[in-house]
Amino acid sequence: MLALWTLAFFVQAELYEFRLDQDRLWLVVENEPLTSLLENFAQAGVRVEIDPMVRQLVSGTWRSRDVEKALKAILSPNSYLLDWRREPGPLGAMTRLTGIRVFREGQRGTVKPLRNIRRIETSLDGTLRFMAHEILVSFGPGASIDDLRALLARLGGTVIAANADLGIYRILLPEGANVLALLKELERDPTIALSEPNYIYDLPELLPGEAPASGGSTQWTPPSGDDGTVAVSVLDSGLLPSDRLNAAVLSAFDATNPGAPLTSDAVGHGTQMAQLAAGLVDPYGSAVGEGVPVVAIKAFADDGSADSFTLMNAMTYAVQSSDGPISLSWGSETPSAFLEAAMDYAASEGAIIFAAVGNENTGKPMYPAAYSSVIGVAASDGDRYADYSNRGDFVDIIAPGSAGGSQGTSVATAYVSHIAAKYQRIHPEASPADIVNALKEAAGDDGLLTQDEAARFNIR
Repeated sequence: MLALWTLAFFVQAELYEFRLDQDRLWLVVENEPLTSLLENFAQAGVRVEIDPMVRQLVSGTWRSRDVEKALKAILSPNSYLLDWRREPGPLGAMTRLTGIRVFREGQRGTVKPLRNIRRIETSLDGTLRFMAHEILVSFGPGASIDDLRALLARLGGTVIAANADLGIYRILLPEGANVLALLKELERDPTIALSEPNYIYDLPELLPGEAPASGGSTQWTPPSGDDGTVAVSVLDSGLLPSDRLNAAVLSAFDATNPGAPLTSDAVGHGTQMAQLAAGLVDPYGSAVGEGVPVVAIKAFADDGSADSFTLMNAMTYAVQSSDGPISLSWGSETPSAFLEAAMDYAASEGAIIFAAVGNENTGKPMYPAAYSSVIGVAASDGDRYADYSNRGDFVDIIAPGSAGGSQGTSVATAYVSHIAAKYQRIHPEASPADIVNALKEAAGDDGLLTQDEAARFNIR
């Protein structure tokens, strides 16, 4: 177990050793600002909070030292608190340092989070974007914790986090590591089932649409608690506080910062999708009747981007929190075997997954919409395809794409998720396949779900 959490790298041609191995620390540093030093812990998955007035330089050598004893010397004369947690992993449980808080004596309330800068890398041909110095790895049948230890020793890497349900490790590599070249080498490792970059996904920009009809939402009522487990899980950019929308939120989770309350949405996209999923905003400007509960999950950072590991953690939370549909109003032309496996996992647990096919009519598949376990949603304008909407054999249904003053396949996806959840609450005996078939039957041979067809679906 002691080899699970390792990190060693060089900075600016000067040997700078930092290696965190569960309860052991290797560190060689000279005149390094404490804040800069602690950034290495943050990169290794430790939440760091520090009093802004704590300013000092650190010099010294600690090799295979107990973490707590080493930090006592490094952080002196300041006060500090350490958080530890035992976490499950695909190949066994792991104990790791999860938090460091540093403050002047008696000033515990002054700490502020140390920003962990997300470093994004682009492939030379410009086709791939992924987290710098990170890879995702899963092991094959029969693998043991010793295989993970051997891999980390070979790479000089550290496990930042793991998703036990999906069998995935997120590994941080040394500075200067060539992610794509390393992954080529790992293809020859018989113990590894799959390895990939930690891909980056971006939220689409909503297109301007018709202004919403005034007063329409006054007929909307919050969902009752008759079946609280059937809710739409919205994986997006967060949630802004709103009394009306909050009345529909069954639970909220910040996958970008687990443990922190979800009270923000710097982009605004997630809040709008949650309003659509709840039925508070309607494509026809006349939201009426009882709304649908929502599970709001922030998977995208404040810059509007998300990495695939965080998205997969968000999927896991969605499956565990609701029996209703999952709404994904985003996508990419870059396929990911890991993300596809996460979709298959959610579908195997009974979730219906809806995903946007994209707002550019390129005919190119968008993922996750194009995966077989996902229902791809295109946008309509009245009784026809919207000009901007992507289209192809990966489209399963075409739904109204304009609501709340915006338009796009994002809108269509959240709307379809809403009506599917409403149908599921009305017909609790229906299986996921029954619900999808009923939805497609209502849409007819052309796949276009019009207002009249939505009414025949018995959902309004």
